[in-house]
Amino acid sequence: MVLITIDVTPNDLANMRFGYNPLMELLNSYCLLSKPDRQAPLRRWVDEATQAISGVDLPYLRTIGSIPHYTPDFLTATPATTITDIEDEFERLRHVPLEVIRKNMSFAIQLAGESENLLQFMAYPREMIECLIEDMRLYWQMTLSHHWSHMMSVLDGDVLYRARSLALEGTKALFSGLHPELKLNGDKLIYTGWENTVHVNHHMSLRGTGLQLVPEIFAHKFSWQIEPEWHPMLIYKARGTGLWWRQNEPAPDESLEIALGAGRARVLRVLATPSSTGEIAHQLEITAGAASQHLSRLQQAGLTEPQRSGQRVYYHLTRRGEKLLALFI
Repeated sequence: MVLITIDVTPNDLANMRFGYNPLMELLNSYCLLSKPDRQAPLRRWVDEATQAISGVDLPYLRTIGSIPHYTPDFLTATPATTITDIEDEFERLRHVPLEVIRKNMSFAIQLAGESENLLQFMAYPREMIECLIEDMRLYWQMTLSHHWSHMMSVLDGDVLYRARSLALEGTKALFSGLHPELKLNGDKLIYTGWENTVHVNHHMSLRGTGLQLVPEIFAHKFSWQIEPEWHPMLIYKARGTGLWWRQNEPAPDESLEIALGAGRARVLRVLATPSSTGEIAHQLEITAGAASQHLSRLQQAGLTEPQRSGQRVYYHLTRRGEKLLALFI
């Protein structure tokens, strides 16, 4: 059983921020290629990526990907904000302090055992970082660069959804929405989950430093990073992780439009992110009256419901609406 308890203060909760990072997606996607039991939700991308790098030697990236249950923390530094250019991350790696690289790689050797490349990271960290960057750049260009703009759309949508969840429903609802086994209980953030048969118990404190929330498409599970070198962060699986691939495909199946009518179907899709009547009208290029009419019919069907925040009213999908939409995406 995994039990994580993180002591939080009001300042930590007030200073929560969202951000994401292409380097984390790169590393997690590469690890996914060697985990057949986790590939089903992204099978088409896995097939494409596997074919793209067939016969390509990536020895330094392979070394990092072969460390069991660990990615060196300097590779997954907390994104202080949204990072959109992978080259910015490569440049950051060139400036990581040597003692941090050696600390992380020493732990990697404890987990994976000694290998020539891991020992080279200890002896010549700057040179090995350059070799790793070249591997990661090649992998990125062959497997993810042409998908990145669509992936960012999904990640941006998740951030907007979570931010509005925080504004409309509060901090407790936000955390429970990130993972069903993550709860805010008083001044403690508690995560309880099962992972193999190993019992892990971590107790940490943020002490007013704040917390970064990081959505990922390729994240396999909820995870965290609370190390002295980096700002604390929680990493969670973004909503709609299958949608970034579908944006590269032809128009989606028309069954939802046949079932609900084109107008209401379009509104239902928009409400994957809570939106006001005006925002729906603007996004779909329809009048506010038409948007209101569609919302009324969807609400009567129990698919959407309104929620007030200050002077504004936002509409969001009910559980029934989420289940219906999931059938058609």
